[in-house]
Amino acid sequence: MKNRNDEIWLLLDSRNFGGIESHVLQLAKGIKSFQRSVRVIFLCRYPTTHPLVALLNEANVSYRFLEGSFSSLLTYTRHHSPKVIHSHGYKAALYSRLLRISQYTSQQKIRYINTYHAGEISRGKLAIYDLIDRWSAPLSHCNFAVSELIKKRIPSKTTVLNNFINTENLIQSKGTQIAFVGRLSHEKAPDRFLELANQLSKVQFHFYGSGPMEKNLQNYSPSNLHFHGHQNSMDSIWPHIGLLVICSRYEGLPMVALEAMGRGIPVVSTPVGNMPTLICNNENGWIVTPDALPTAIKNWVNLPSSQAKNIQKNAQQTIQETFSSQAIIPSLLSAYQI
Repeated sequence: MKNRNDEIWLLLDSRNFGGIESHVLQLAKGIKSFQRSVRVIFLCRYPTTHPLVALLNEANVSYRFLEGSFSSLLTYTRHHSPKVIHSHGYKAALYSRLLRISQYTSQQKIRYINTYHAGEISRGKLAIYDLIDRWSAPLSHCNFAVSELIKKRIPSKTTVLNNFINTENLIQSKGTQIAFVGRLSHEKAPDRFLELANQLSKVQFHFYGSGPMEKNLQNYSPSNLHFHGHQNSMDSIWPHIGLLVICSRYEGLPMVALEAMGRGIPVVSTPVGNMPTLICNNENGWIVTPDALPTAIKNWVNLPSSQAKNIQKNAQQTIQETFSSQAIIPSLLSAYQI
């Protein structure tokens, strides 16, 4: 292990496992594969064991839980002095920028990097945090966004950085399930998936995830729609899935799309975020309007095996060539200046 002063910290405040956490896991693995020292820093330890912990242990990635306060981050940083702090999520971003301000007279030379993940428009108190997060962007040395739409909301220089996954040891799925994977909340539009099940009663549909809309969806669920709840890891689930449906109202570049396509699972998606840069119609998946989702599902169900295999192969190739750790990490290391 290299000296702690050479460490790259991936900073986040998190209770559950979602898109940001999946991104951080892939980023940590990718950095490690390039022989750099990396540590995931959780701003706070919440009562329940974080599902990311088991995955970090499995990947042999170091991590640390702080006490939730800015002072605990300040103290830990003064003692360990990392080379880079890369924040994810508004709270981590704001803490890291406060940290930079507090370190202006310090001898520590830390590079502050931030990635913007959220594509939806926040409301209430979160909208205030979101506003401060965006307008304080210049206090980071470098800012990334996971889609052009998110980039446009940042009023200072921001670079679009594709989400990515580690493609080593991924096994092609031979599953047949048609699935929705993600949080059951308004921006992800699980109600559209439910409507698909209503319209295509002879096709089986599967929800993997939980969220604020879950109970209401269950109340109106047809018999061909199956709820599997929150999944701490999808590794044992992907082999059962044959088609991933992303019917979101807002997105960046969802990790689940990369995870699926990396395993040869095609994606049918609405034209949100950076999905059109990932999917080329009828080559490695489909981009369709919400109204056209039922037709896209029927076309997949009736697609000849030879065409389906070709699309599956193209989906995998897209990830390996453009959205893999090997393709993305070098540009990040350049931004880290290490």
